Parts: sequence; structure tokens; C-alpha cells
Amino acid sequence: MNYRRTMALCAGLLIGSLGVISEVSADKFRLVNPSGEPMPDLVVYLQANKAAQSAFIDKISLPVEIHQQDKQFTPYITVMQKGHELQFVNDDDITHHIYSAAGPKRFSFKLKKDSGTDSIVFDQVGHISMGCNVHDWMSGHLLVVDTPYFAITDERGEAEFDAIPDADYTLTTWHPQLSVDNHRVSQQISTPLSQTLIITVTAPMADIPEQKSLDDFEFLEGY
Repeated sequence: MNYRRTMALCAGLLIGSLGVISEVSADKFRLVNPSGEPMPDLVVYLQANKAAQSAFIDKISLPVEIHQQDKQFTPYITVMQKGHELQFVNDDDITHHIYSAAGPKRFSFKLKKDSGTDSIVFDQVGHISMGCNVHDWMSGHLLVVDTPYFAITDERGEAEFDAIPDADYTLTTWHPQLSVDNHRVSQQISTPLSQTLIITVTAPMADIPEQKSLDDFEFLEGY
């Protein structure tokens, strides 16, 4: 089962001499390919200018979770804010050996069977690709961003932010299979939006690797 996590944390209003942010709004984005078809499972995040960013209040949230289930990373893509805790949870009845293949935070640890867990706090932004030393077909991706305004598009290609301050933002779209520099494209927007903003993603998408072994095996006890 593939879980999607859509997170839009409320921010505070800027009070005082800056006067940059006065209201909050609900804004919706729809990502489509050049044929107009929806693009699900893409990360969308908003970053404001520095003056507006200084007004945002970071809410304390429960740890973000990435599960190992049926010998897969679930979800395949996770996005979280810098400085928060990520928890790895093993739902399988076998041991996994999780590691970061690339990215700003390097790690490698075993997760024993039957709900073994491990936690990491990510204090740097960037893309972390993950694998398993035992099951080499397993792959997952984590994007750490420096903003509380991020989401993953649903099956309609839509992402909605319920309460964001009205301001000028850089809107970035990201996916590990997006065939463009750093797997992301950005544009400038201003909120509030008068209607759903439709974004056409013209960069080609590579295929997502199949999360399944062609020659499965039983795990050796005692690893």
C-alpha cells in the first residue's frame, strides 16, 4: 500500500514594521503533462522571500514515517521540513539494512523484523536516495525542504495548501525521475490565487524502478 502524506502547516502572521503578510488563503495547484494528463506523486513546495519567511511559525509535528513493507519503501517518495524527525519502521517479518545512497545525510543501520524502528533528525536540506543492503531492488527517496509549505500531488495531480500567508513565492516541483537538473523546476507565483493554478510539466519523466526482485529469496536468520 502506498501512503501519501500531504502536509501544509499553518504559519503565523507577520506583525510589525515589515508589514509583508496580512492574510492567509487556501490555494490549489494542478500539475499536468504536455498532453493535459494529471501528474500524481510529485512534490510541490513554496518558499517565500526572506522577509516573509521570517514570519513563519514552525509547528511541532509528529515524526514523519517511512515504512518497509512487502520489501518496499512505503511511500516511495517522502517530503519533510528541515529540523524534523524521520522514523523508519519495519513492517516486514525480515530484517532490512537501510542506507542512504546519496544526499546530505549519510546513514546505515539494520531494522530488525517485527516493527523495528530507528529515527533520524535531518538538519540539512537536500535529496536523500535510499536503498537496502539486503534487498537491492528496494529504493526510496526523501526530500528535505526549508519551508513548512509542501505537499505531494494526489491522483488528480492536485496539491492544496489550506492556510498560507499571502506573499510572493518560488513554487518548485520535484520528483526523482524528473529528467531535468536537480530533478526540479521552479517558477515565481503570488498568492492568493484567484483560481486553481494549472502547471504544465514539460520535462520528461523516467520510469520508476520496479520494487520487486526477479529472483526472490528467504532471508537468512541471524543477519
